[in-house]
Amino acid sequence: MLKLSFDIVQSLKESDIVSDFVAFGNLLLGTESFHSAFVIQYQNKLYEFHYTGAEIEYVELRNDYFHKITNTILPDEVPSFIAMCKNILKNANPSYGYFYSGESYTKDGVHLSNIDLGERMTCVGFCLNVMAGFLEEDYINYEEWSSDTHEDPEYLTRFCEKHNLDITKIKSAHRRITPRECLISGYFDSLPITKTEIDSKKVEIEEYFTVRLAV
Repeated sequence: MLKLSFDIVQSLKESDIVSDFVAFGNLLLGTESFHSAFVIQYQNKLYEFHYTGAEIEYVELRNDYFHKITNTILPDEVPSFIAMCKNILKNANPSYGYFYSGESYTKDGVHLSNIDLGERMTCVGFCLNVMAGFLEEDYINYEEWSSDTHEDPEYLTRFCEKHNLDITKIKSAHRRITPRECLISGYFDSLPITKTEIDSKKVEIEEYFTVRLAV
């Protein structure tokens, strides 16, 4: 029997013993994770910071996430993290797409990228951009997620045809890192976090949600 991970918390219904924190949150459909966000607790208030696919939001918590606190950001760093979030809210302008190549946001909210795609990302990519910028190093070993991690093999071809892009120049940036994988990354604090580490907890976390949501 696998040990269940009770340090995953239902954001609106349960209390954490930690006063201030940054966590990765997932919204679920059934037992499947479909959206990633930051859940932030500061001075006894909860906030969510995320990219919806249409806009960035930093608001008091209204969605009932399941979240896992990350130990890569310490409680006394939360005010600095919030300041960065607010700068990103003010200055960033992402568009949706399944790409991540190690880019990041600066603490002033400026997007840095090594490919000519602009701010193109998913909700998970947004979280990775923020984490890499705040920590000033790669948060995950993103190259371990290849283009094959996207379930639609024609996605990249259609994307390049639609936007008149050279597929050879952006193929290396095409990957899908899932909301569930983003949540699991919160268990690790030695950077960059590897796909092998994340994969090692997938069965345990799947069992946790299966049991938890059957109650």
